[in-house]
Amino acid sequence: MKGKCYLCNQTFSKAGMTKHLRTHLKNDGDTKLFHIMVDGLYEPQYWLHIEIKANAKLKDLDQFLRDLWLECCGHLSAFEIGGVSYHSDYFDFDLDPTAKDMNVPVNKVLNPGMEFYHIYDFGSSTELRLKVLGERKGKAKEKVRILARNNPPEKACGCGEKAKWVCTQCFVDNLGENCYFCEKCAKEHECGEEMLLPVVNSPRSGVCGFEGGKYD
Repeated sequence: MKGKCYLCNQTFSKAGMTKHLRTHLKNDGDTKLFHIMVDGLYEPQYWLHIEIKANAKLKDLDQFLRDLWLECCGHLSAFEIGGVSYHSDYFDFDLDPTAKDMNVPVNKVLNPGMEFYHIYDFGSSTELRLKVLGERKGKAKEKVRILARNNPPEKACGCGEKAKWVCTQCFVDNLGENCYFCEKCAKEHECGEEMLLPVVNSPRSGVCGFEGGKYD
């Protein structure tokens, strides 16, 4: 799955993008930044590269991921880093006394080369894998910014037309198969319009009530 570099608008493969971004990410400032690649743990065709300030907190990264890929109903979320769970607000810490909250700077828990995980919604879960590819001293206005993102995967309706809708019931029943519909076929689909969600560029596409992120 190819994607677009947000720094120069060129297109590269998933593997090629990692190599390409090294040509952009130079030491050119005073702010410590981490370069992180994120993809769907079970949907790796959805991926992105981001850069985050080292003094930003895990809750900032969590909010960014929610805004871009995940948020639908205010579900709980957590990071798994080095065997420790870092949970979002409203988690009952009596359930796991070893867990911590997300109010911790990323430079206190992350280092280049580390792989860690994020889960959103402990019912209909979406799980992400994150890897710290590097760090640099640069310039940054935002706490987190997108460096690159996969192009939207093409989903086809059974009739051969481009799919615009996904049936959440069929998505579960058919394990992600035979659940995508064009505008015409969606109107005729037996599960009804209330079960349809728009096809979006996210590993949470078709899950719960997710209709797309704020950056789409």
